[in-house]
Amino acid sequence: MSLKRDYCINHPDRLAVGRCVITHRPICTECSTQYDGVNYSREGLEILRRSRSASGRGLWLWRNMWLLIFSLLSPLVAIEMGACLYLLFIHLMQHR
Repeated sequence: MSLKRDYCINHPDRLAVGRCVITHRPICTECSTQYDGVNYSREGLEILRRSRSASGRGLWLWRNMWLLIFSLLSPLVAIEMGACLYLLFIHLMQHR
């Protein structure tokens, strides 16, 4: 039985040293970037960057939502509700 060897998706003449954890494509040492101890391709890093950027926009939305609640309700009730929603969102983001 022979083992199949993977070759880099960008350099077909080079053996792959691993696979991108996002795209699952084989990559060589030149195409591989290690981040947090795992291999990423350029495309994989871009997908990771976009997903983190999108989660940052979600945080912006939640931060500003409590300001809307504050402006619609009485000040004390709004602050309490907004703070609870904000803390819930932070908790959910940390444990996803």
